[in-house]
Amino acid sequence: MSGSFRLGRIAGIDINIHISWLIILVFLTFWLASGYFPTAYPGRTQGTYIVLGLVSTMLLFVSVLLHELAHSFVARARGLPVHSIVLFIFGGVSNIEQEPKTSGVEFSMAFVGPLTSLLIGAFCYGVLFLLRGSQSLFVPILSYLAATNILLGVFNLIPGFPLDGGRVLHSI
Repeated sequence: MSGSFRLGRIAGIDINIHISWLIILVFLTFWLASGYFPTAYPGRTQGTYIVLGLVSTMLLFVSVLLHELAHSFVARARGLPVHSIVLFIFGGVSNIEQEPKTSGVEFSMAFVGPLTSLLIGAFCYGVLFLLRGSQSLFVPILSYLAATNILLGVFNLIPGFPLDGGRVLHSI
């Protein structure tokens, strides 16, 4: 995708970030630091909210990267070449070089991404449960990541293209 720069490689897959990703990085960090965290977790300094916003935004994109890596690893395990992943303003995309040959391969490739997001969300909720009543700065981050990943997983299962749910429906 033009306008992207290479961040690195994971398991032979190029990880690229599109310039539009910087827009959402700034927007989400600002929104979390000035709106969400001060409202949901009052009594902290503005600097703390900025750090919470930046860390939360970065971890959200790690979650999106894990979602895309899940698609890519299943595709490669099924014999489909994967060149790269691009993170951009609306999420991410795995550049799988061929269409799946069977509906079972398409189903597993499509479903594993949302499943990964749902598992990340469930994990975050589990850790939140362990930290209940704590004043830890991990609580706001985990709360945001838990809700966001659950929403990401559910949203991606909506049965319409280009969402994963559209591919799941197509494979069925």
